[in-house]
Amino acid sequence: MFGTAVAAALLLCLAGGAAAATSASDSIRYGVRVTDLNLVGITTTNYGFFGNNFISRSPSFEYPLGSGYEHMSRAGLWVGAKATGPDGEFTGVTTAIVDNAQGSNASAETEFTPAGNSIIERSRIFNSAHYSREALSDQDLISAYSDEPGHSAIGINTERHTPLDILVRQRVLVYSLPVADDFIVVQYTIINQGPPLRDVWVGQYAQLVSGNKNAYSSWPPNTATGPGSWYYHTYVEYDAAMRLYREHYCAVAPYPDACNYGYTPPWAGVMLLRTLPDSVSTRTVSLNWWSYAPQDPSRDTDVERYAIMSNGEIMNPTACVPGGMCSPIMVLSVGPFAEVDPGDSVSVDFAFVAGGDYDELNANAAFAQFASNQSYRLPTPPPSPRVHVVPGAQRVDIYWDDSPESVPDSTSAAPGGLDFEGYRVYFGEDRLRPTLAAQYDVRDTTGFNTGLEPVRIDPPLVIDGVSYRYRRTIANLRDGFTYYGAVTSYDTGDDRVSSLESGISQNKFQAVPSPRVGESARGVTVFPNPYRVEAAWDRGTLVRDHYLWFANLPHRARLQVFTLAGDRVFETTFDGGQYHGEGARGLYNPKQDLDTPPPTLSGASYAWDMISSEGQAIASGLYLFSVQDLDTGKYERGKFLIVKSDREN
Repeated sequence: MFGTAVAAALLLCLAGGAAAATSASDSIRYGVRVTDLNLVGITTTNYGFFGNNFISRSPSFEYPLGSGYEHMSRAGLWVGAKATGPDGEFTGVTTAIVDNAQGSNASAETEFTPAGNSIIERSRIFNSAHYSREALSDQDLISAYSDEPGHSAIGINTERHTPLDILVRQRVLVYSLPVADDFIVVQYTIINQGPPLRDVWVGQYAQLVSGNKNAYSSWPPNTATGPGSWYYHTYVEYDAAMRLYREHYCAVAPYPDACNYGYTPPWAGVMLLRTLPDSVSTRTVSLNWWSYAPQDPSRDTDVERYAIMSNGEIMNPTACVPGGMCSPIMVLSVGPFAEVDPGDSVSVDFAFVAGGDYDELNANAAFAQFASNQSYRLPTPPPSPRVHVVPGAQRVDIYWDDSPESVPDSTSAAPGGLDFEGYRVYFGEDRLRPTLAAQYDVRDTTGFNTGLEPVRIDPPLVIDGVSYRYRRTIANLRDGFTYYGAVTSYDTGDDRVSSLESGISQNKFQAVPSPRVGESARGVTVFPNPYRVEAAWDRGTLVRDHYLWFANLPHRARLQVFTLAGDRVFETTFDGGQYHGEGARGLYNPKQDLDTPPPTLSGASYAWDMISSEGQAIASGLYLFSVQDLDTGKYERGKFLIVKSDREN
């Protein structure tokens, strides 16, 4: 039998590198990561489970990342085979997931056990902290897990788990390249560590269901906190030629006229890309679906699940009528791999893919298939530069380094492979699509600005050993408003491949302009004052997402808020060098806002969510504030008015 200690040792061999070498003496640990380097934010684990079961607002399958549009509650790996165990031959299916309620404990229901204690990250981006020559994509997330040990029935699984003696090496591939930033790839390599396995099938279980999580005042979604049930409003279909299962929000039948597409515009899908050994065209593909039904007696044993995976049927999911009582679950499976001997392996690749509309989904799925056909060796643009952002009064200064200029491209015909051409600066209030604000190029091959001299600074700004040699100031901004930006690199291209640009997601940032320490002579101020729920930056958000600003604060201060009667309702210690918007959920929610790092602030501003120190939303009224400079002991005092409205309810 194959134990977890052996699995952990094998992970070291599979993953390699110093990062993995330290895990040999550590305990097995269930790990979770969210992909955050392109437009698809998916929760991944080291036990075969995907999504987060809606236990938090963190991305489950969020697309575009940062939008709040979710498209999947949960997904996971199924592996079935005819095997030999202590009691003789048996038909087994090891599952990372079966039908269960949202919020259930995914690590408790999986039949896989982590073979190690971490998810290893690698990147092909040369100036990334995770750079590795062995990386395939811009963000490789590598883990391994075993289906040992066997155990009795647990929780939702009512049948004893009998292991197949397999180790799964899982690698998630994430590309920030603009033509490949709408999907992630999941590679499963299944290694037999026991007696020969016969007629092996590999399947991807998924519960795709779309909605807008920002429309719910609390989470997980329910009928009392938002626009109704999240489930039962799903249109699904299957494209056999592309091996693509598509899903879109649909309020009620008939499709598409009554769907209310605008509530959740994007499409999402799961597709089968390839198999090894031999191509997927030599295998049989099955697409089975059913309506959510935990512990359904027709699917609660391994024999029944194996029959589903291996039946070769392509069921038509459009029979699941939106707005009725159907909540679709699917398993997309492929096989059989006739015999997998001890030590041998099979590989199956799936993709989670999305698009802004139906045609975009199909185009993105086609490119995912193209990437698979190229063994995921996609062209590489210069990396995005390292960026440092400094907000000020009505402006943001963007600094970046020159590291992309010296990164060779092995596919380029340029001398030494150095085909760097220039930088593009993006900036604006649109979180998902910041505007192209400027372009600086070396050879003047395209418009905007010519050369790099207009933004070069001498001497460079040096921070933590990084020399930032360029600066662009974006002026005439509105203090207190959140802006998003990035600096990308692009190359010259050639007669075979057009110019390639790095992804915005590599260094995307959010920044809030306001005066820096000592930049304003006005003293501590509150804005807007009076504060109304219709304040422009938080219009239409939930009650606990509202906030107002304290500006022109000392570098270190104690901030207190009182009622007119002198009752203290709020107190905090402020450190401008450390504060990044924590506590103001509308400005920055670390569980949800994974498309950027924490916002960059001026060092003299603080966002208050108008929640008291006791956790209560404060009422309309006139309030007093006191700010003590912790370096000088000096006090400043003032007042502000809060006017709420029924719309907050």
